[in-house]
Amino acid sequence: MTNPSLAAWRSFSAAPHRLFFWGGSLYAVVSVALWTLQQASLFTGALPPIVWNLAAPQAHAFMMIYGLFGLYFMGFLLTVFPRWLDGEAVPPRTYVTAWALMLAGALGFWLGLFLDARLALAAVLALLAGHLLGLGACLKVLRRAVAAMRPDLAQPAHATAALALGALGLAAYALFIAGGEPWAYRLARGMGLYGYVLAMVFTVAWRMVPFFTGTVSPGYEVRRGAYALPLFFAACVLRAALVALDAGRWLWLADLALLAVLARELVRWRCWRVRRPPLLVVLYLALGWVALGLALSAVEGLLVWLGLVAAPPFRNAALHAMAVGGFGTLLLGFPTRVTLGHSGRGLATGRFVAGLFYGFQLVPLARIVPEIAGFWLPAMAIQGYWAGLGWVAAFGVWFLAFGPVLMRPRPDGRPG
Repeated sequence: MTNPSLAAWRSFSAAPHRLFFWGGSLYAVVSVALWTLQQASLFTGALPPIVWNLAAPQAHAFMMIYGLFGLYFMGFLLTVFPRWLDGEAVPPRTYVTAWALMLAGALGFWLGLFLDARLALAAVLALLAGHLLGLGACLKVLRRAVAAMRPDLAQPAHATAALALGALGLAAYALFIAGGEPWAYRLARGMGLYGYVLAMVFTVAWRMVPFFTGTVSPGYEVRRGAYALPLFFAACVLRAALVALDAGRWLWLADLALLAVLARELVRWRCWRVRRPPLLVVLYLALGWVALGLALSAVEGLLVWLGLVAAPPFRNAALHAMAVGGFGTLLLGFPTRVTLGHSGRGLATGRFVAGLFYGFQLVPLARIVPEIAGFWLPAMAIQGYWAGLGWVAAFGVWFLAFGPVLMRPRPDGRPG
């Protein structure tokens, strides 16, 4: 007789995306809830001030870049990377160990915020160890593909490089906690946000979005710029290096390059023709938010460079258009498609999923509008953190709806 707990674990651990997406969606809820409560305690007086062992902006950056995106990215790549290259699936002992280390690190970081910064450092190192284990698994698949002389290696190679830059950023963050060096935090933030997250988002989208569009659009011709991927990746690394070097006056150069490549690809993909289904539309909405964020950042950078303003006038509106609007929307869209497609349940979605996707678009608006309005009404500038409540609600609903799906066996009886 099969042990029910063992059977449940076997279903839950049957594929990497199950473990990592479950952990990522839980982390999306709790980490942003902690941030929102912390900010409310400082700016409203409704709660006693919540003070963390690390400065709130640096802690928030780590949780979002490396905790949240790290879990989602690793779950996606360890699932699809071997399929991209017709390689052997990553063995369970590898991805389960990576998941356990990364989840322990992500969750342990919360404890470090309240108990001891040394615990936060240990948590970062645990997450780095899991990240390196996943990176090693991808490198193994990639090496075999190179040995087999496969022709389609550009996208997997760039995805692996983005993972490697993420490991560099994690190591830099560990150095920052250990020694408090400002340069280490700038490197961790710049390399994490641009060399890791933005580079990974574009690398995956460059391959998958036109492919998804072609599957639902009869007569659609998949078009991709031959040099778009290396150009975008190089601009991401440039942007990360400028942040690390504290060369803020020149960030607009990288922003314009990133925006030009992304806009050209969206034109190639004929984004204006896509009106359904929601699983596809939401991906274009996400990329539209990324483009808006890059445009805002480029405009602000040019204003500073020309001496028309002393500092970026809209605070973090550009960052949050890209991160909350773009990356947040993708974290709802891509995992939903992967969860449905890889669970044998089909890709048909109803009003519930569409409502979740489109309703979430109010969250980035609630985050960036106060920051832009704060240029004229300074009291408005700090009110954007309340958007965290909408984020928590959206990802909480996703977790309640799809978390159980990730833990159940496929209805068609197939593995995975």
